[in-house]
Amino acid sequence: MASEAKQTVVTGATVLLKIDGATVGRAQSIDPRVTFGTEGVYEIGSIMPQEHVQNRYEGTFTLERYMLRETDLAHAGYIGLGEDILQKDIIDIEVINKLDNKTLRVYRGCTFSDYTNTIRANAIAGENATVQYLSCDMGK
Repeated sequence: MASEAKQTVVTGATVLLKIDGATVGRAQSIDPRVTFGTEGVYEIGSIMPQEHVQNRYEGTFTLERYMLRETDLAHAGYIGLGEDILQKDIIDIEVINKLDNKTLRVYRGCTFSDYTNTIRANAIAGENATVQYLSCDMGK
């Protein structure tokens, strides 16, 4: 087995998640998805597409984390619990390789669009947020 420093793959243990430059603790997962609005171009006389075109860019991800007493997403000021959502600005969310401090992805222009929290007997409470972003890149 290779030491952490010699591993060639990215794992959850080797990344940091930052929102507007601040590390987010207790994050469990981030599941990004990009869709390009791809449509087939068809013509009379065939059921087969002749080409595919991309019509739009839509980026979303779900952030899952343990809910903390003092620093949940609402206390941190990232999400609203009511009309206060109208006062929230867009933010950038960055995934960083903590071994060499290189940026893996930056999700730019993020807006929190959905939020849930789960509290169950005999389990750690969690919170989930769906985020829409304007663009994604590998950092500057």
